[in-house]
Amino acid sequence: MSDERKCSNGSGGSGCEACAQMSQLEIEAFSAVREISPFVKSFSISEVLSRTPDLIFLNMTTLEGSTYCVELTQRGWRICSDREDSMNGDFRKLELHSRYFESIYMLLDVVSPQYREKFGGALAEKLNKLAESESN
Repeated sequence: MSDERKCSNGSGGSGCEACAQMSQLEIEAFSAVREISPFVKSFSISEVLSRTPDLIFLNMTTLEGSTYCVELTQRGWRICSDREDSMNGDFRKLELHSRYFESIYMLLDVVSPQYREKFGGALAEKLNKLAESESN
């Protein structure tokens, strides 16, 4: 967790020692946790499953209360299980558990309608504030 606090910008720039020691996937995972947290009940990097520079597992609970263990690799984001800290997917949901998403946003768009609503509302609010500030 100390890496997350030290790398608040998630840029991996030379000014951040912890970022310089992290892989691109680790930087992406920490950034995703920070960016997505307002739109889910919980989202964190697994402290149980092993983490390497090329493979990271995250636990997520959607606003609907569905839990997932999500894998992040160079191929993208993938739901690997309907349980936290588990790599064993449900064979009855093979289509979902074998599908890779380019971003965490695309994954959430598929599994959480409430995410879509809340994220869309937050985006509209930011756009309205921007329009108001430009008109003043």
